[in-house]
Amino acid sequence: MADRRTDKVGKIIYIFRISMIVSIILSLGLSSAWGRQLKSIRSRECKANGRVVNAGDRFFAAGSQLCPGDRINPVNGRTVSALCYLNGKLLDFKQSKIFDASDECSLPQKKAKLCTGLNPTGCNNTKSPHEGQDIPTLISPYGSSMLSSRPKISWYAVSNAISYTVIVSSYEFYWEKTVDKTVTTLPYPKEQKELKLGNTYKFTVIANKDKSLASSEPLVIIVLPEKDQNEIKQRVQRINELNLPPDEVAIFDLHAIYMSRNLLNEAIDALEARVAAGSQNPTLYRVLADRYLEAWLPNEALRNYNVADGLAKRSRNLDELAKVQQGLNLVEFYNHPPTRINPAQK
Repeated sequence: MADRRTDKVGKIIYIFRISMIVSIILSLGLSSAWGRQLKSIRSRECKANGRVVNAGDRFFAAGSQLCPGDRINPVNGRTVSALCYLNGKLLDFKQSKIFDASDECSLPQKKAKLCTGLNPTGCNNTKSPHEGQDIPTLISPYGSSMLSSRPKISWYAVSNAISYTVIVSSYEFYWEKTVDKTVTTLPYPKEQKELKLGNTYKFTVIANKDKSLASSEPLVIIVLPEKDQNEIKQRVQRINELNLPPDEVAIFDLHAIYMSRNLLNEAIDALEARVAAGSQNPTLYRVLADRYLEAWLPNEALRNYNVADGLAKRSRNLDELAKVQQGLNLVEFYNHPPTRINPAQK
């Protein structure tokens, strides 16, 4: 009996050892597969539509970009946060789900078609750089909304101007400052009250001439409310904490966050910072050109499209070359808008 019991125990121990070995082999194989999948996901090329910003996914490490159709797979009890490039939102996932599902990372269904230099066909009257050359044109601030309460103000020079007067006004708010004709950029004056969050302001530049005045078209901009400012700053901070390549962050992440609220001012500044740092990325210059064109600044757009064109040709980036050509076509449309022909009178 003892021998039989001993044999039975021996068999159980043997089976247990075999099971442990198989389990370890499978575990190592699965871990290796996960590692290979994680590596392939991070290294593959796609039109990225988001980024994982924290640890907690089974396959995606923090900082991994997401491609169309990718599935978020949170580890049990964890929440995965990911930035959506299509709408600028920071999304939280507690359960497995396709990242770009229609109710998660998707374009706004009712996105307004704004009249911009990047979409001139949506305007009732197409602007032309050849019209009103004797009146000043505001360059910055850009767009229709901004974060800064002390923005830089700049404009194009006007021939025969002897000085310029900058005016910033709103309800119960007004200041003006006159500067020499050689000045076309005005840092926000320290002696003036800063702009209030949530308020809308009108910026105007007047060219003072010997016997006449020439006023720019007013630029109306809202300074985002404090709640919106805090949300945007938190998203930017979380992205910056990932220590990602600066060009990539400016092109994808910061651009998505800022442009989700039409913050042209901040989007352009982020891209210009990379230009100042010596970037040689053709995509960065092309995206910057797009934003300048959106701000009705074709000269700045053309300059950056040309840089992007040269860099793309050098690196043989055919995809970027095609996009640059589309931008150059828009600049041409802007410089030579179609002539309206009135129907023959009866």
